[in-house]
Amino acid sequence: MSVLESWGVVLALGLGTFLIRYSFIGLFANHDMPEWLSHGLKLIVPAIFAAIVASGVAISNGQFGGWALWPKYGAAAIALAFALRFKGNILVTVITGMLALHILLAVQRWMA
Repeated sequence: MSVLESWGVVLALGLGTFLIRYSFIGLFANHDMPEWLSHGLKLIVPAIFAAIVASGVAISNGQFGGWALWPKYGAAAIALAFALRFKGNILVTVITGMLALHILLAVQRWMA
């Protein structure tokens, strides 16, 4: 790819990003957003976060880890239970997940 083509890609991506942002800021500035769109936008951030966490739990070295990663699966399940119990308190969820992961990793080392 030449330098000119590279700059063309950068400019096209910049223009595309601007148009996506303007579509919500410029077009909906003086209008109420439809309820279905507002509700959908509220769900995007949790969906992205869930995808990042799920890939971090289930993938190791670029491949699906299988049952060798059972401590990660257990810690994720425990953190999920605490997140549901404490209504999404992120601090409790993260601390519980970290503690569960370290305890389960110690159990895995002890069993080996």
